[in-house]
Amino acid sequence: MKTGSAEPRHVLRAYLVSAGLLAAVAITSFAGNRLILSQFPDRPRPRDLLFEVLPYVAWMRYLTVAALVVGFSLFFYYVLRYEAGRIPAFTAIFALMYLFRAAIMILTPLASAQGEEPFVFAMQQYGMFPSGHMAASLILVLLTSAALAPGLRIAQWVMAVTEGAGLVLAHGHYSIDVVGGLLLAYFVVQVWTKGKLFDPIKRLTGP
Repeated sequence: MKTGSAEPRHVLRAYLVSAGLLAAVAITSFAGNRLILSQFPDRPRPRDLLFEVLPYVAWMRYLTVAALVVGFSLFFYYVLRYEAGRIPAFTAIFALMYLFRAAIMILTPLASAQGEEPFVFAMQQYGMFPSGHMAASLILVLLTSAALAPGLRIAQWVMAVTEGAGLVLAHGHYSIDVVGGLLLAYFVVQVWTKGKLFDPIKRLTGP
């Protein structure tokens, strides 16, 4: 009886912790963007080698949105079919990545790569480095098991490559932002899988 009642409490705790992490992401990301906007109004817009050697393709901005939507849709399908019990853990991994991003993006404020107008939506993102879009795309790849769903893993790689190419060609992010997003995603997943830094959270959400 005690074991049976402990299991629902454990699951509820896992979901509450992951939801709390998402709330922290919303707060810190909003605060970081407001700080950049208010304290660094004259942010520099550096030269980017890839911007200069590659053509500017404006319509690719919409492809970056499509690639991310498709990637997350495929991942939701994968999780529900193969690893539904790890939803809190997967949520925590994404949240940790965005928390790291919120802390990093205020260190070197840069002007938006696409200029003053919004990239796609009216809501503007002022933190450039690292790219959360690129980091999320790679996490979708890394969390999709090639052993369980090899076809979905390949599809996620296609979406990630599309996302990176689109961000650079449409000037959604500087090329260094894309590289930074890849490194951040790899760091978070590797440390979650093999390190000890996130062990307190893993004990609450599951591995």
